[in-house]
Amino acid sequence: MNQHRSTQNSSNDHDGQPLGDIAMSRRGMLRAGGITIGLAALLAACVDEVSESSPARVGEAPGPESLPAGTVTDGVLFRTLASLHYSIISAHEAAKELGELTDDQTAVVDAFIAGHRKAIATIDASTIEAGSAVWTCDNPRFDRVVVALLRDRITGRPKQGNEEADVPESDNRNRDATAMVYAMESVGASSHQSLVPQFSKPEYRAATMIQADACGRRAAALALVINPDNRINTTLTANATVSEPSVTVAVETTTTAAQNIAQPSEDGAGTGGAEAAPTIAAPQIYYAVPSQFGILSAFQLAIGAPSSGNQFTLNIETPSINSFVYDYEDSCV
Repeated sequence: MNQHRSTQNSSNDHDGQPLGDIAMSRRGMLRAGGITIGLAALLAACVDEVSESSPARVGEAPGPESLPAGTVTDGVLFRTLASLHYSIISAHEAAKELGELTDDQTAVVDAFIAGHRKAIATIDASTIEAGSAVWTCDNPRFDRVVVALLRDRITGRPKQGNEEADVPESDNRNRDATAMVYAMESVGASSHQSLVPQFSKPEYRAATMIQADACGRRAAALALVINPDNRINTTLTANATVSEPSVTVAVETTTTAAQNIAQPSEDGAGTGGAEAAPTIAAPQIYYAVPSQFGILSAFQLAIGAPSSGNQFTLNIETPSINSFVYDYEDSCV
């Protein structure tokens, strides 16, 4: 009987057996869980409490830096306009350097540069009055995405990044340089006018419009230097005749001797066997009065050697939040 009792106990009692030998029955799983919890409690009781304020970390990974707050103030707007004038001066200097300008054209551009330096002095005084520090160099983003790109279209350069071909040198540096000067003055006018509503004081808005007017006058003067006949955009004439909507206005076509390949040479022998200059399908026309009011949209500038009859066209935008010169920017880069 004792032997039978001993055999029965050995079949139902798993004490003394290794944990891995316990059958994974419902009772076995409960028993294994109880043993695990008991061991964990025992180990926890044997360990002193340790409070670690600086947990261990692997490597030297610095935390992310937060950008300073970019608050648009009157001073920021004035700083941005000053930076734009510096960038326009740089573009004008590039036109003088690369554009093979005539003496008369160079004198005009020099007068424009003097006007921008005078504007900077006025804007700096307004910047200080508005409580900000003056900005004394170009607008970094404008130089990067506009001025540098325009220089490349005049000088040419090898292809970069995902570009499929090299940027060719301009086929007419004088044409492209004067076009760049006209574009810079036009963008200067539209940039000043576009920022007017953001100024908080009437006197600041008035001062900004004075500079917009000065840039517009310079653009108009250069348009007449490029072509004295292009005084007013013919579209304006069409829009002015609102009482006679049936009037048809002929579209004016402007070509140059280099572009009009059908024109015979002086000796009547056509092109005389000489290599024809590239033809621009739709050459850009610059007017002294391009619209009824100041243009606030992006300025489209066609520049560079034509490809398949078309020039490269760049949309030059007025300043926005990604090109503002904020107060936390304290050095020129």
